[in-house]
Amino acid sequence: MSQHQQNPQYQPGLPPQPVKRRHVLRNTMIALSVGFVVLAGGCVAVLANGVNDAAKDSTATKVGAPVVTSSATRPTEPASEPPASAEPTATPTEEDRVAKVGATQWFDYSDGMKVQITSLKRFRIGQYAAGGKPGDVGVIVTVTLQNGSSDTFDTGLVDVKLASGPNGDQADSVFDSEQNLGGGFEGSILPGKKKTARYGFAIPKAHVSSTLQLEVAPGWDYEGNHFEGKLSN
Repeated sequence: MSQHQQNPQYQPGLPPQPVKRRHVLRNTMIALSVGFVVLAGGCVAVLANGVNDAAKDSTATKVGAPVVTSSATRPTEPASEPPASAEPTATPTEEDRVAKVGATQWFDYSDGMKVQITSLKRFRIGQYAAGGKPGDVGVIVTVTLQNGSSDTFDTGLVDVKLASGPNGDQADSVFDSEQNLGGGFEGSILPGKKKTARYGFAIPKAHVSSTLQLEVAPGWDYEGNHFEGKLSN
């Protein structure tokens, strides 16, 4: 064997290295973290399911609940029925709103004023009268006012109208000195007193037998009231 040839030398194996404790601690922490994440995930899933169920329940409750609207859009509730009375209330007829010409029927106002058309009388329109057409028949309308208020009443704004015929043709006013027909009422009426005035109108001869329609308003701030009647000779 050559001197330069070297026998392989025995090299004993390295002793086993001890596992460092910090590695064990790290592994333990990783395992715990993974377990915590899994556990947390399960809790979140359970909580999410609970929230979804609660939301479903809440939605179901809201669908069935009434919707509250604003006062502008709230539907009107039906009025409560009035208590039953012993006698039914009669609806006013057309005749109840139209008085008959004569000395028995009046129209009353809330302030105490009363209106009546006492009579309708036919007359011949004079040659020098103003109003009407040749051949027309004259009508004298007698109106009575009663002042039931506590104040003196001014008659300057009393308005009287007359219509005749099937179509209710408006009659012309007639001013005839021979019949003492002028502008109607003049002056005023004291409380508790009455006053009567006459108004002249002209209607076609063909309307003499028809029912005449009349309207009287004591003033501009009074509603007109309606009367019906026929001419007397």
